[in-house]
Amino acid sequence: MEPKEFEAWGRAVADHAAALIVAEIPAAQLPESGKTIRRVLGRQGYISRYVHFRRPDQPVERAVWLFAVPAGHAYDFSPPHDRVGAGLLQDSNTELSSSRFAAGMTRSGAFTWKTHRDGRYEGYRLGLKVEPETDAPEDVATALASQVLHGLRRAGLIGAG
Repeated sequence: MEPKEFEAWGRAVADHAAALIVAEIPAAQLPESGKTIRRVLGRQGYISRYVHFRRPDQPVERAVWLFAVPAGHAYDFSPPHDRVGAGLLQDSNTELSSSRFAAGMTRSGAFTWKTHRDGRYEGYRLGLKVEPETDAPEDVATALASQVLHGLRRAGLIGAG
């Protein structure tokens, strides 16, 4: 798949997954979806989108970073594969502590501490291998959102609606 086609496919995944996630976070937690954007890292484009919300028990922000990367991208994991994924962060610019206790991730579910192919990048992540040529973006988005929501519920980051 050509890079522009992959990016269009990835944008559709990120847009739909963000909508599904925002719909499940209680309004009291102020869920908000950022814009889906194309970014470039190491001369390779990728798709990125953030969903922001407040913790149910504290007035602090959390962010879910949704991304779609081609195989071998710096944000991919080993072994290389076209991938969609999500990161759980304190906010758009700050990773959670790698200490599960300090980060409040003792019951994190789907999110585990992972290092990307480029070792400068790491954090609480989940990833799905994808086949963009054959996988429908809506189906991939639904699977990604399901895993993200499972992880948020297990970590106690989504309160009662």
